[in-house]
Amino acid sequence: MCSCMWSGMVGVVREVIWGLTALVQPAAHVVLVGLEGAGKTTALLRLRYSQYVEASPTVAFNTEKVRVGGGSWLIWDVGGAERLRPLWRPYTRACDALIFVVDSCSDAERLEEARLELHRLVKQQANQCTTLHRPKPPILVIANKQDLPGSRLPNFLSVALGLPDLPESQPWAIAPACSVTGEGLEEAMSVLHHLVTKVRRAPPPSSLPAPPLKPSS
Repeated sequence: MCSCMWSGMVGVVREVIWGLTALVQPAAHVVLVGLEGAGKTTALLRLRYSQYVEASPTVAFNTEKVRVGGGSWLIWDVGGAERLRPLWRPYTRACDALIFVVDSCSDAERLEEARLELHRLVKQQANQCTTLHRPKPPILVIANKQDLPGSRLPNFLSVALGLPDLPESQPWAIAPACSVTGEGLEEAMSVLHHLVTKVRRAPPPSSLPAPPLKPSS
């Protein structure tokens, strides 16, 4: 009985803190995507509850409010099955940041599939941001399942996913993590918080100074 009452009190206090925090620092709208089985929902639930929660395959989306890594986040976890990937586009419209989760144990074929989906998403975001006259949202790639034998290191995955080939105007970072144990997740979200803060402080695209005119010949 006491433990139940204590849990309830903790929940109430947490909601009050959330409300007060939202007045000062609005939660960033983040979309969590990646191929099916990459561990997206497990990572989201670990961030939300600070413990492992068994997750079922996402058939549409999940959403949770979390405060971690120095930021407040409203995270939308969208299913990664091939038939659900068309949903990524409407969910990522006007978001503040993207998290792309990749299974670090993926074989070459699977990594190529992840690379194609990631670059397609980046291109869609670029087009949307041009239309909406807003900066490109930063992308955090979480190299998940680092606890398993045969997992690839972030440096390898960075090249395999073509991250260095992204446009210079696209902010990105990659971070190792394990969604089951939670190791690395808070550090990864700290990196994302830094990227989001940097983008928010930058002048809007419409106010950027025009390039100097070339002298006429």
